[in-house]
Amino acid sequence: MSTQDKARELLARDRQNENQLQENMAARAAETELTVAEDLDEKARELLAEERQQEKHVEETMLSRSTEELS
Repeated sequence: MSTQDKARELLARDRQNENQLQENMAARAAETELTVAEDLDEKARELLAEERQQEKHVEETMLSRSTEELS
Protein backbone atom coordinates (compact mmCIF):
# COMPACT_ATOMS: atom_id res chain seq x y z
CA MET A 1 0.00 0.00 0.00
CA SER A 2 1.43 3.36 -0.98
CA THR A 3 1.79 6.33 1.30
CA GLN A 4 -1.02 8.13 -0.53
CA ASP A 5 -3.35 5.17 -0.02
CA LYS A 6 -2.55 5.08 3.68
CA ALA A 7 -3.12 8.83 3.95
CA ARG A 8 -6.49 8.50 2.19
CA GLU A 9 -7.47 5.65 4.49
CA LEU A 10 -6.49 7.63 7.58
CA LEU A 11 -8.43 10.68 6.35
CA ALA A 12 -11.49 8.51 5.67
CA ARG A 13 -11.29 6.99 9.17
CA ASP A 14 -10.83 10.45 10.66
CA ARG A 15 -13.94 11.70 8.84
CA GLN A 16 -15.92 8.68 10.03
CA ASN A 17 -14.83 9.29 13.61
CA GLU A 18 -15.71 12.96 13.33
CA ASN A 19 -19.14 12.16 11.88
CA GLN A 20 -19.77 9.63 14.65
CA LEU A 21 -18.76 12.20 17.26
CA GLN A 22 -21.12 14.78 15.76
CA GLU A 23 -23.96 12.24 15.69
CA ASN A 24 -23.29 11.34 19.33
CA MET A 25 -23.26 15.00 20.34
CA ALA A 26 -26.52 15.66 18.48
CA ALA A 27 -28.16 12.63 20.10
CA ARG A 28 -26.94 13.70 23.54
CA ALA A 29 -28.23 17.24 22.99
CA ALA A 30 -31.65 15.93 21.96
CA GLU A 31 -31.70 13.60 24.96
CA THR A 32 -30.79 16.46 27.30
CA GLU A 33 -33.47 18.66 25.76
CA LEU A 34 -36.07 15.94 26.29
CA THR A 35 -34.97 15.43 29.89
CA VAL A 36 -35.22 19.17 30.58
CA ALA A 37 -38.73 19.27 29.08
CA GLU A 38 -39.78 16.27 31.17
CA ASP A 39 -38.34 17.88 34.31
CA LEU A 40 -40.23 21.10 33.60
CA ASP A 41 -43.47 19.18 33.08
CA GLU A 42 -42.99 17.35 36.36
CA LYS A 43 -42.21 20.58 38.23
CA ALA A 44 -45.29 22.23 36.72
CA ARG A 45 -47.49 19.31 37.87
CA GLU A 46 -46.02 19.54 41.37
CA LEU A 47 -46.66 23.29 41.54
CA LEU A 48 -50.25 22.84 40.34
CA ALA A 49 -50.84 20.16 42.98
CA GLU A 50 -49.41 22.44 45.68
CA GLU A 51 -51.58 25.32 44.49
CA ARG A 52 -54.70 23.13 44.61
CA GLN A 53 -53.83 22.01 48.14
CA GLN A 54 -53.36 25.61 49.26
CA GLU A 55 -56.67 26.66 47.67
CA LYS A 56 -58.43 23.75 49.38
CA HIS A 57 -56.88 24.72 52.71
CA VAL A 58 -58.02 28.35 52.27
CA GLU A 59 -61.56 27.18 51.43
CA GLU A 60 -61.66 24.92 54.49
CA THR A 61 -60.36 27.72 56.71
CA MET A 62 -62.94 30.18 55.37
CA LEU A 63 -65.73 27.61 55.81
CA SER A 64 -64.61 26.90 59.36
CA ARG A 65 -64.53 30.61 60.24
CA SER A 66 -67.93 31.16 58.68
CA THR A 67 -69.35 28.28 60.67
CA GLU A 68 -67.81 29.68 63.89
CA GLU A 69 -69.24 33.15 63.22
CA LEU A 70 -72.71 31.73 62.66
CA SER A 71 -72.59 29.71 65.85
